[in-house]
Amino acid sequence: MGSRRGRTQGQALVEFAIALPILILVVAGVLELGRGYSYAVAVSDAARDGARYVAGKTATTNGPGITAMCNLIKADLAAVTTNVSCATQAPVVPPRPGVDYTVPAGGQAVVAVYCGASVDCAGSANLQAHSEVDVYVYYGFNDLNLLGGLVTLTGSSKTTTSW
Repeated sequence: MGSRRGRTQGQALVEFAIALPILILVVAGVLELGRGYSYAVAVSDAARDGARYVAGKTATTNGPGITAMCNLIKADLAAVTTNVSCATQAPVVPPRPGVDYTVPAGGQAVVAVYCGASVDCAGSANLQAHSEVDVYVYYGFNDLNLLGGLVTLTGSSKTTTSW
């Protein structure tokens, strides 16, 4: 009986050793998915806040402009990254990667904005009232290397908000 019990314990140890790398990959994947979701929410909130802020104009006042909007987006993304490239005014909707904005590297955020016919999203008060404002925030995820680089996960996130 004692010999049989030892073989059973040994078998369980071998099964655990085989399953452990797979379990580690699953746990790391879930953690990375959570991190990515957290970044996506932060990027989405920053784009929404930026669009709402830059569209804060009435028929009698001009908008705050792209620079003020960019400062707000940088403050929103401070917990995610301090590497924010802001802001490129795009002549078309949606902005074209590599033409209207620089594609973000890992850990970098890039902001592009479309203000219609307005210059700097401020424009004249009468022209800018009720016009389209689109804010695009692009974020490049850092790589996650597992098992000494055998498995590499990369990604990016784009959020668009119109106001």
